[in-house]
Amino acid sequence: MMLMKSQWKRWLEQAAGAVREWVGQETHSFAELAELIRHHPDTVQSERTWLGLTYRFYSLALDGAALKMETKVAPAGRERILQLSLHPPRAKAAVYRCYDETGSLDDIVATPPLAQKTAPS
Repeated sequence: MMLMKSQWKRWLEQAAGAVREWVGQETHSFAELAELIRHHPDTVQSERTWLGLTYRFYSLALDGAALKMETKVAPAGRERILQLSLHPPRAKAAVYRCYDETGSLDDIVATPPLAQKTAPS
């Protein structure tokens, strides 16, 4: 009986945690996430040039969520987003790929709470 009680308690705690996460979710477009990644002070950025083409790679971790972005830099310095991914803790990743005709930077995705983290400190 005691074992069964502890299993129920653990299950209820997990369910309560899942509800708290769900209630705390926000929604953002991939374009908004790209701006967050580009301008956040904790973003790690690297740049590589292969065969005369320059690519930038961005990585940002916020409260257990991993955001990654890859861009191609045009000769005028303008960037084109090739891929952007959001990997929230304990949830399915949301991914934008420029070559996927079914996706758009305007697509809205559920995210962990990021609103208070969007403005650089």
